[in-house]
Amino acid sequence: MSLNDLRTVVLFLVTLTVIIAVHEFGHYLTARLLGMKVLEFAFGFPPRLWAIRHAGIDYSINAIPFGGFVRILGQEDFSIQQPGAGEAGSFTSKPWWAQAIVLVAGVTMNMVLAIVLLTIALVSGATGPTGDVRVQKVAAGSPAETAGIQVGDFVRAVDGRSVTSSADLVKYVTRHATQQPDTEVTLELERNGHPLAPIKAVPRAEPPQGEGPLGIALEEVQGPISVPLPDAIQQAFALTGQVLAQAAELPAQLLAPRSAPGGGPAVGGPIAILQITGQVAQYGVATFLKLVGVLSVNLAVLNIIPFPGLDGGRLFFVLVAGIFRRRLSPQLEAAVHAVGFVLLLALLVVVSIADIRRVVGG
Repeated sequence: MSLNDLRTVVLFLVTLTVIIAVHEFGHYLTARLLGMKVLEFAFGFPPRLWAIRHAGIDYSINAIPFGGFVRILGQEDFSIQQPGAGEAGSFTSKPWWAQAIVLVAGVTMNMVLAIVLLTIALVSGATGPTGDVRVQKVAAGSPAETAGIQVGDFVRAVDGRSVTSSADLVKYVTRHATQQPDTEVTLELERNGHPLAPIKAVPRAEPPQGEGPLGIALEEVQGPISVPLPDAIQQAFALTGQVLAQAAELPAQLLAPRSAPGGGPAVGGPIAILQITGQVAQYGVATFLKLVGVLSVNLAVLNIIPFPGLDGGRLFFVLVAGIFRRRLSPQLEAAVHAVGFVLLLALLVVVSIADIRRVVGG
């Protein structure tokens, strides 16, 4: 492993640890404010390397440098015995709404972290899309080649609609080809700094695999962009909303056939994130902070999904108990979370194997 690779691994571990630590701090802070007894705030996972006790709380550093956790009295998700449950100051001794606040606090802190980091990145001049969409490749025999589109052309508009991102253009052309087959779209292009006469092309409803309706590959021109603080805050919220919207669309995309336009996206795991971390770090601190902000949003979305073993799964049980005014069996709940956790680990293994196959070209 080269020195650069080692730095990337360290940066990757530090990044995820910070994101997860902020998440856990949300649980820690709200638990203490609501009168729950916090047993431990840990960085990394056991075995324990070092710890200091203050006010009855163990602040520990553990050997596995990946994330961290908070232990609250009476909240042992995978423990059948549930030690401390029902005791004064325990998680389960508090009303359901207090438990819900503690569970949601982690996700909330990740969203706050994302807004703060994205704002700093935008003010500092992070590398990002300039709004220019450029043709990177033209497939032979495609509608784009027939229409005279060339590599290096900038796409300014389609059917009178301004184009500022490749995703918008792809989505519009794909929808047009599906809803209005065998009809033209009008593209406004710029070549060598000069606008061209409008070009008409007929997008294909069923293009060859890997080509797309027009047969062009697109790239979004990147560059340092610095904006005033008020605009940066607004754009940080907007970017967070875009990430949330993309996350909301992911389940449908995962279920879509690979041959469908835009179907079957590649889902990255830790190895993919490690690669991206190393690539983005080369563009400077501001751009790297932007990546951390986006990752923080993704962690928030992942955690709030109502799946056993995640905060969303725990929140589901708390809300059910609040609605019916009766908690389900702690043993049953612990068993469900344990099964969910095992399934999450299995999914992590599958995604990691896919990452490795992509890296080695398999």
